[in-house]
Amino acid sequence: MRDNLHIVISITVLLGLVYCEPVFDIKDPAFIEECVSEHNRHRTSVSPTATNMRYMTWDEGLAVTAQAWARFCLFKHNIHLREVGRMHPTFTSVGENIWAGAPISSFNTKSAVQSWVSEVKDYDYSTNQCSHVCGHYTQVVWADSYKVGCAAQACPNGVAETSFSTQPGVIFVCNYATAGNYRGVSPYKAGTSCSGCRRESCENNLCRNSTRDTLQHYNWSPDWDPAPSSTSSSLFTLAVVIIRLISIPLMFGCVYGLQGRYNLFAYE
Repeated sequence: MRDNLHIVISITVLLGLVYCEPVFDIKDPAFIEECVSEHNRHRTSVSPTATNMRYMTWDEGLAVTAQAWARFCLFKHNIHLREVGRMHPTFTSVGENIWAGAPISSFNTKSAVQSWVSEVKDYDYSTNQCSHVCGHYTQVVWADSYKVGCAAQACPNGVAETSFSTQPGVIFVCNYATAGNYRGVSPYKAGTSCSGCRRESCENNLCRNSTRDTLQHYNWSPDWDPAPSSTSSSLFTLAVVIIRLISIPLMFGCVYGLQGRYNLFAYE
C-alpha cells in the first residue's frame, strides 16, 4: 500500500512539473511574425542576389506538424519526411530544420534561425558545394520554399540525441513547403532581384503573390502525433488543470487518513 501511495504522489508531482513548463503557442501572432520575419530577413539579403526568391508566409499545417514532432524531444529529423500525406494535408514535399539547446531559457527565435543561416560561411554558391554542414542555410534561402511553420517545445527531461540530454532543454522545429535541398540544384537563381518574379510584385527583393501568400486553414493533425488531436487538445489541457486542482487536496486528505488508520509515514 505504501508503494502504491508513493507511485500516485510521484505521478501527481510529475504532472505538475510537466505542465508548469513554458508553452510556446504556434497560434501566437508574435511568435508567428517573428518566425516569418526572420526567415524573410535572411532571404532578402542573400549574396549574390536572387532573381526568383519567393516571399515566405506562415502555414498552419506545417506548424502543427512541427509541433507534433517537437513533442518527441528528439534531435533527429522527422522519420515521416518522405511519406506523402503524413507531413501535410496538401503539400507532397516538406523540408525541415531543427535546433535544440539548454537550458529552456536559452531559446529565442532569432538566434535559432541565425544558427542555421550562419552556415553560409561553409557554402559556395559558385560551385553549389558545402565545405561543412550547410543544408540548414540552403533550406532557409531555398527560392521555391514559400511556406513555413515552426514550433518550440520545452523538454523537462532533456532533448534526446544531444550532449545535454540529461538536463531540461528546448527543441525548435521548422517545416517548409515546398521542400528544398535537392541534390545538384542551387537554392536560387543569381541575378537582378525579382527579375524572375513572372508578373508578381516585388517586395524587399522577394516575389509576392496574393493567392500564394494567403493563409490556409486545415482541420488536420498527423496520425503519428503523440499528443491528443487538435480538436480535443484544449479540452484535454483544461481537464488536466481541473483534475490537478481537485486531486491535490484529495491526495493530502487520503494520506492523512491512511496515516491515522495504518500508522503510515513518508521518509526522505
